Amino acid sequence: MLYGGEITVTLGALESAVMRVCWEVQAPVTVRAVLDRLNEGRERPLAYTTVMTVMTRLAEKRLLDRAIQGRGYAYTAAVADEAAIAVREVLRAHGDAAVAHFAAEASLDPQLRDRLRRLLEQSP
Repeated sequence: MLYGGEITVTLGALESAVMRVCWEVQAPVTVRAVLDRLNEGRERPLAYTTVMTVMTRLAEKRLLDRAIQGRGYAYTAAVADEAAIAVREVLRAHGDAAVAHFAAEASLDPQLRDRLRRLLEQSP
Protein backbone atom coordinates (compact mmCIF):
# COMPACT_ATOMS: atom_id res chain seq x y z
CA MET A 1 0.00 0.00 0.00
CA LEU A 2 1.39 3.39 -0.99
CA TYR A 3 0.33 6.70 0.52
CA GLY A 4 0.24 10.08 -1.16
CA GLY A 5 -1.49 12.58 1.07
CA GLU A 6 -5.17 11.65 0.92
CA ILE A 7 -4.58 9.18 -1.90
CA THR A 8 -3.97 5.52 -1.23
CA VAL A 9 -2.63 3.40 -4.05
CA THR A 10 -3.09 -0.24 -3.34
CA LEU A 11 -1.40 -2.94 -5.32
CA GLY A 12 -2.27 -6.49 -4.45
CA ALA A 13 0.47 -8.90 -3.46
CA LEU A 14 0.63 -10.46 -6.92
CA GLU A 15 0.50 -7.07 -8.67
CA SER A 16 3.42 -5.91 -6.52
CA ALA A 17 5.36 -9.09 -7.27
CA VAL A 18 4.79 -8.67 -11.03
CA MET A 19 5.89 -5.02 -10.89
CA ARG A 20 9.05 -6.00 -8.96
CA VAL A 21 9.96 -8.52 -11.67
CA CYS A 22 9.42 -5.91 -14.38
CA TRP A 23 11.54 -3.36 -12.49
CA GLU A 24 14.31 -5.90 -11.91
CA VAL A 25 14.43 -7.05 -15.54
CA GLN A 26 14.36 -3.49 -16.97
CA ALA A 27 13.59 -4.86 -20.43
CA PRO A 28 10.51 -6.12 -22.24
CA VAL A 29 9.31 -9.28 -20.52
CA THR A 30 6.69 -11.86 -21.47
CA VAL A 31 4.03 -13.36 -19.24
CA ARG A 32 5.91 -16.67 -19.38
CA ALA A 33 9.14 -15.03 -18.18
CA VAL A 34 7.36 -13.31 -15.28
CA LEU A 35 5.55 -16.54 -14.43
CA ASP A 36 8.80 -18.48 -14.38
CA ARG A 37 10.43 -15.93 -12.05
CA LEU A 38 7.42 -15.83 -9.74
CA ASN A 39 7.20 -19.63 -9.55
CA GLU A 40 10.86 -20.09 -8.56
CA GLY A 41 10.87 -21.85 -5.21
CA ARG A 42 7.07 -21.88 -4.87
CA GLU A 43 5.51 -25.08 -3.60
CA ARG A 44 2.22 -24.26 -5.34
CA PRO A 45 2.94 -22.64 -8.72
CA LEU A 46 0.85 -19.82 -10.14
CA ALA A 47 -1.16 -20.43 -13.31
CA TYR A 48 -0.16 -18.75 -16.57
CA THR A 49 -3.65 -17.26 -16.95
CA THR A 50 -3.49 -15.74 -13.45
CA VAL A 51 -0.27 -13.87 -14.22
CA MET A 52 -1.56 -12.91 -17.68
CA THR A 53 -4.71 -11.39 -16.13
CA VAL A 54 -2.69 -9.44 -13.57
CA MET A 55 -0.34 -8.09 -16.24
CA THR A 56 -3.29 -7.12 -18.46
CA ARG A 57 -4.86 -5.23 -15.57
CA LEU A 58 -1.57 -3.49 -14.76
CA ALA A 59 -1.40 -2.41 -18.42
CA GLU A 60 -4.97 -1.11 -18.20
CA LYS A 61 -3.93 0.89 -15.11
CA ARG A 62 -1.04 2.21 -17.23
CA LEU A 63 1.56 0.79 -14.84
CA LEU A 64 2.87 -1.52 -17.56
CA ASP A 65 3.33 -0.78 -21.25
CA ARG A 66 2.80 -3.63 -23.67
CA ALA A 67 3.76 -4.31 -27.25
CA ILE A 68 2.96 -7.21 -29.52
CA GLN A 69 5.70 -9.82 -29.56
CA GLY A 70 5.04 -12.96 -31.55
CA ARG A 71 1.64 -14.34 -30.59
CA GLY A 72 1.53 -12.44 -27.30
CA TYR A 73 2.76 -9.31 -25.63
CA ALA A 74 5.99 -8.08 -24.10
CA TYR A 75 5.59 -5.82 -21.10
CA THR A 76 7.77 -3.09 -19.63
CA ALA A 77 7.25 -1.02 -16.52
CA ALA A 78 5.61 2.32 -17.37
CA VAL A 79 6.68 3.79 -14.04
CA ALA A 80 10.13 3.78 -12.46
CA ASP A 81 9.16 2.47 -9.02
CA GLU A 82 6.53 2.57 -6.26
CA ALA A 83 7.22 6.24 -5.59
CA ALA A 84 6.37 7.04 -9.20
CA ILE A 85 3.03 5.26 -8.79
CA ALA A 86 2.24 7.38 -5.74
CA VAL A 87 3.24 10.62 -7.51
CA ARG A 88 1.07 9.70 -10.50
CA GLU A 89 -1.97 9.11 -8.29
CA VAL A 90 -1.49 12.35 -6.36
CA LEU A 91 -1.17 14.29 -9.62
CA ARG A 92 -4.34 12.71 -10.98
CA ALA A 93 -6.26 13.70 -7.88
CA HIS A 94 -4.77 17.12 -7.15
CA GLY A 95 -3.08 18.33 -10.35
CA ASP A 96 -1.42 21.75 -10.11
CA ALA A 97 -1.87 21.97 -6.34
CA ALA A 98 0.18 18.79 -5.96
CA VAL A 99 2.94 20.15 -8.19
CA ALA A 100 3.10 23.36 -6.13
CA HIS A 101 3.24 21.37 -2.89
CA PHE A 102 5.99 19.08 -4.23
CA ALA A 103 8.00 22.09 -5.36
CA ALA A 104 7.68 23.78 -1.97
CA GLU A 105 8.62 20.63 -0.03
CA ALA A 106 11.46 19.74 -2.38
CA SER A 107 13.13 23.10 -1.76
CA LEU A 108 14.42 21.63 1.49
CA ASP A 109 16.49 18.92 -0.19
CA PRO A 110 18.02 19.34 -3.68
CA GLN A 111 18.20 15.57 -4.22
CA LEU A 112 14.52 15.18 -3.37
CA ARG A 113 13.65 18.07 -5.67
CA ASP A 114 15.53 16.41 -8.55
CA ARG A 115 13.84 13.06 -7.85
CA LEU A 116 10.39 14.66 -7.84
CA ARG A 117 11.17 16.52 -11.05
CA ARG A 118 12.08 13.22 -12.74
CA LEU A 119 8.90 11.58 -11.45
CA LEU A 120 6.76 14.49 -12.60
CA GLU A 121 8.32 14.28 -16.08
CA GLN A 122 7.43 10.57 -16.26
CA SER A 123 3.79 11.11 -15.27
CA PRO A 124 1.25 11.22 -18.09
